[in-house]
Amino acid sequence: MSTSGAASASVRYTILSDRFRSLWTFYQFLNGVLKHLGEGPMPYTYDFQGLHRHIQDLVHTVGVDTNAKAATELDQVERELDRIHRELSRVEGELAPSVLRKFFDHIKRQDEKALCALIKFYLLYKYFEQDTLDKLDILFTRLAEAPADEERAVARDPEDLHRRFHALSEFTSLPDLPAAELSPLVEAVLSIRTELLEIDGYVDLVESRVYERYRRLKQRLGKTALHPELLVEITTTNIAAKNRFKELFETEEKKVVEKTNRIYEIERYLSQHPGLANNELQQQLEDFRHFRIRYESGRRKENVKRDDITEMTRAMQAVLDEFDPGARHPKAAVAQRPDPGPFTAQPDRAPRASISQAGANLSPDLLVDEVAEQARPDSTSISSLLPPDPLLNESLHTIMFALEMVVWDRQPAQVIEAPEIRNLKLEAWEAESYRKLAEESVKKGTSDWELFRFFLSSAALRVKMEEEAAEITRLETSENADRLFEVLERSAQSLERARDTDHRFQWFIDDMLFRGHTHRLEQVYRSRFRFLRAYSGLWLDHQRCGGLTPL
Repeated sequence: MSTSGAASASVRYTILSDRFRSLWTFYQFLNGVLKHLGEGPMPYTYDFQGLHRHIQDLVHTVGVDTNAKAATELDQVERELDRIHRELSRVEGELAPSVLRKFFDHIKRQDEKALCALIKFYLLYKYFEQDTLDKLDILFTRLAEAPADEERAVARDPEDLHRRFHALSEFTSLPDLPAAELSPLVEAVLSIRTELLEIDGYVDLVESRVYERYRRLKQRLGKTALHPELLVEITTTNIAAKNRFKELFETEEKKVVEKTNRIYEIERYLSQHPGLANNELQQQLEDFRHFRIRYESGRRKENVKRDDITEMTRAMQAVLDEFDPGARHPKAAVAQRPDPGPFTAQPDRAPRASISQAGANLSPDLLVDEVAEQARPDSTSISSLLPPDPLLNESLHTIMFALEMVVWDRQPAQVIEAPEIRNLKLEAWEAESYRKLAEESVKKGTSDWELFRFFLSSAALRVKMEEEAAEITRLETSENADRLFEVLERSAQSLERARDTDHRFQWFIDDMLFRGHTHRLEQVYRSRFRFLRAYSGLWLDHQRCGGLTPL
């Protein structure tokens, strides 16, 4: 073999060795994805260990043989790697970018070798479809993020990114891109980034449709977007876009939480005064519930879409506008209805004017506050009973709203049998806990106050786990694997919390025994045993269906 031939064989050997590592890494990644999705093991099996030994043995052949044996051996390895790549591509092609994004996010930024291996797998595709480009966009952006402890991602130095991207570009053939064509494309991406950073409100961000325009630009670029110079600007803009959206979204979310609590108060007030709810208002409330459920579902999965919060905000504002007595017909209908009658004045508190009387001097937000104040038995808001808890907020609101639908002059044992709340299967002392907290009849910071708050939160988690177990059982026999995966992923968070909650039960039991205050001990034991039944049932269902069950 000539010197040039030996060098050529050595280069081929290096490329094939790198490709082997990429396929081996991707195989392990894909196997984990399928297992977590509940789609069973990989349909293909390979002797990666044997293939690795064969490649290692070729080191001596490539370096010293003077005949065609080295080329023949390398051809054989290349054909085997081509076959593996084709078969893995068939399996991977069935998974949408949105599905794989969740698994890409589990790869730590520091694990650059794994990220590069996955990127090489996609770069070795002969034909680039839009899904392939979308997956590469996700992976390259992850690679462009510098390790940081902050909540916001930080882009690496542009020169460092260019070196990394240029090395990876060797694994695919890119179309020619003269400097005269590259410059306007870079400018187009930079203009998008500048526009994003100048927008200072979530509503303006949505109405600008800048994300949609940016996505269309990347789609038009196609494989051209993989040129290192352009890819540096694209990934940096991706990181800036993600940070900007998160920043503006969090600001908007605070407003949403505040207004959502006001909507809950309106619903409770209308349940006590059904004559005030016209058909239009009832439909608006129903629209709000629909968008809220969709928003909360996305929030639990950390996959809130821009349209979710936008639609919920619009539906929410429609309800608030309906309570504006200064608005034109038909939104002034509430103010024009007969006064439902005075509310009972609280001690040391002057009687309040009716909604229709006070409405002329109130803004929509103040009027909602007026409704909420009159609808409650006292001035304590629902959100003040327990600290914000993204995991349990929906279940807590469900319990609280159901309890507010029940007349408060009934005994707790009667309350839990009321049609409005029977399906939640609460214990009498759990319903009583909410009543005492809402009435502020127990002093804050005392052991009873802490116990009542714990009864509420543990009941909410129990209700949530029972619902998730029922949903897993229903989906187990269906063909909706994506939905099952979503429920398993969400319920894993419930199981994590359940472990800590069980420890908290034990703490209350130990504390009661230590202090000799055992009059509520039986209640704690019964709530705990019911909680453990829900906990163990969900754990077993979750584990049986392939979920990553916390231990």
